[in-house]
Amino acid sequence: MSPTHLIGAAERILLGFVVVMTIVAVGLEIWAVYLNRTVTLADILLLFLYAEVLSMVKVYYARERAAFLYPILIAMTALSRLIVLQSKEMDPRAIFFEASAILILAGALVLMRSPVLRGLVDRGLGDRPTGHPAMRDSEDTTQDAPPELSDRMR
Repeated sequence: MSPTHLIGAAERILLGFVVVMTIVAVGLEIWAVYLNRTVTLADILLLFLYAEVLSMVKVYYARERAAFLYPILIAMTALSRLIVLQSKEMDPRAIFFEASAILILAGALVLMRSPVLRGLVDRGLGDRPTGHPAMRDSEDTTQDAPPELSDRMR
């Protein structure tokens, strides 16, 4: 077995554990809400983070490659959760630094979605193809079009 196949198998096993552990954590959180008979903002935000983790794993299996968008969104959500839940007891400088981190992550998302970087992604340097014909290099974009449209495109 080649190292690539071995690493791929290990990656799939670890992602399986991530899914199982996330589902267990969701169950425990729902059980705690049931026992406490109250739903707090912290509970809702935590369940949202779990949903984001499951979405990230789903995207990985659907595309068979890692998506960089979801970890950034998860980090932004986690930082927002910290600010919302701990802002009363936190030092104002810590709040400022966490808000700055969210701003930096948002900037990274904007850059990742920019047309320049999408062109790099199409060239195999990123995690997803854009599907936008203008961003493709030396590829005949009319081959997938219906015959009546492909004549107009040439």
